[in-house]
Amino acid sequence: MKEAIALLISHAVPRQFEKKEFLIQQGERSERVYLIKKGVVRHYVITPEGLEKTIRLSKENDFFYSSIVSYFSNEPSYIYCQCLTACELLCWERQGLEALFTEYPALAAFSNQQHIRFILEKHRKEIALLTKNAEDRLREFCLDRLELFNRIPHHIIASFLDVTPETLSRLRRKILDLDQR
Repeated sequence: MKEAIALLISHAVPRQFEKKEFLIQQGERSERVYLIKKGVVRHYVITPEGLEKTIRLSKENDFFYSSIVSYFSNEPSYIYCQCLTACELLCWERQGLEALFTEYPALAAFSNQQHIRFILEKHRKEIALLTKNAEDRLREFCLDRLELFNRIPHHIIASFLDVTPETLSRLRRKILDLDQR
């Protein structure tokens, strides 16, 4: 698998993005896949009420599509994908990537593993939103992504956890108080 990753990286185009720069906006078509070398990217939607709801956070070593639904359906994206920090990304265009998958079956297998990882991550988040309370979701987030609290705005973490910023602050204080006992 390491050889497949090295081969894939050798065909990537390095790109730099500024903080708050968009990789895709609603209505655009997704034509790229990325790997984060440095930085944090958020994927979000805007509700009919005008609220931003973060559906995914990607950080170093994450592969992601600017909009996976748009990429595979060839329809306009309904999400926004935005850099939360200055980012160093590796980028692949659809045509070149598909050619690599055809030429190198190991890369296609790696791509399938990444799709499975994405599906499992998405499923776990959906189930957590349905079956866990906000405190449990925060504890789980802290186990997996604690370093993000020092890197991105807390209102975005609150949006990802589907709580208000005030609830996030209250829950963080509660958890810190419990941990200090």
